[in-house]
Amino acid sequence: MNILFITHPYPNYVPDLLLHGLRKLLGSSVVDYPRKDCLYNGVLGLGVCPDDQICPNWFPPDNNEIDRNDIPSKIKNGFFNYIISDIRSASVLQGMVSQWPDRVVILDGEDLPVQILPGPFVICRRETDGTDFSIPLPMALPEEIFKWITSFDSLEKSYSVGFLGSAGDLTTERGIIVEQIAKHYPDSLLQTSIVPTDDNPNPSLRLGRNDYYMHLQKCRIVLNLPGAGYDTFRFWENAACNAVQISQKMPLFIPNDFEDRRHIFRFSDIDSLRKQIDSILDNNFDAHGIVEQGRAHLLNFHMTTKRAAYLIDRLNRIYG
Repeated sequence: MNILFITHPYPNYVPDLLLHGLRKLLGSSVVDYPRKDCLYNGVLGLGVCPDDQICPNWFPPDNNEIDRNDIPSKIKNGFFNYIISDIRSASVLQGMVSQWPDRVVILDGEDLPVQILPGPFVICRRETDGTDFSIPLPMALPEEIFKWITSFDSLEKSYSVGFLGSAGDLTTERGIIVEQIAKHYPDSLLQTSIVPTDDNPNPSLRLGRNDYYMHLQKCRIVLNLPGAGYDTFRFWENAACNAVQISQKMPLFIPNDFEDRRHIFRFSDIDSLRKQIDSILDNNFDAHGIVEQGRAHLLNFHMTTKRAAYLIDRLNRIYG
């Protein structure tokens, strides 16, 4: 199978994670075009990525095995089984062809769904409840990141609840929840910072990636809250931790989703969140069993290779 993957130079979780999974599955027959240099340099999802956020060797190396020559003629001659394009780069594909080729897939990995006019292509979407005729395609976790996180499994638990990230203004829902958790669970680890910018890539209290994973693994419970979109990379990182994940309910369709109280806990408001935290801390649940079952579910369905295989299966069903 030959796949052309039309890229945008700026980091973008959904297409970058899918490309990672496809490359791991199919090797050099998956052609990223233009070559997405930031992936080979260790950038994972972050537009502002200082050295302490780099993921060394997370992306399969190029090794001069990727043939990016004569792409327009290959498209014209039907060389590629599928052509997948980040929505941000659809114009690049259109500029190479006189009309849409067969078997085109558009990836909408944006925080808010992009309005896309109907056309001769399949749409995959990160933020969807499954009713918009798109293929639901949430983020996933690379094997390399799973191994990085689990390397800290043996650390002693020092905190009850952990949330590390940007909280924004305390009047936002995320800010209110973080403030309430800090008030009721003084042994929690709630380290928040402002969103990094080009002018301030390392804001105060923001941890480097290695320290971030290390500190999460010191928590009995890890908390997931929506960001600019509902589907966050934090959700998938948390699922790899040796900790029970509690996540705010999300109006998304996730294929092969985690089951509530078997793999994960979900809450709708601060009162239900506190009740679930109290129950877990009081050992009313088999936390070890939930962590193990959640991790097994993550490995079986939500690694990047699994997400890539899922998409190929869906496309094969559509196109025959």
